[in-house]
Amino acid sequence: MNFPIDSWLSPAAATSFFWVAVAVCAVAQLYIMRAVFRTLPDAPTNSAVPAPRQWAEVVQAILPIGGLVALFYGAWRAMAG
Repeated sequence: MNFPIDSWLSPAAATSFFWVAVAVCAVAQLYIMRAVFRTLPDAPTNSAVPAPRQWAEVVQAILPIGGLVALFYGAWRAMAG
């Protein structure tokens, strides 16, 4: 049985949960970006294992930011409308 979320959750509580989720995701993403920029390749030049390219790591860390922004924007519009 499907119930609309607004039948059991007040708009104020839904808004609070939304902003808590935004804050948690923002903090997590900041720590991910911090980890990406703090890691430096430590592999010696003669290593058989190639060193990761930092630009690729940065792109892989930034792409989810766009997805999260789009997701939260859509959720906010759905809650407001």
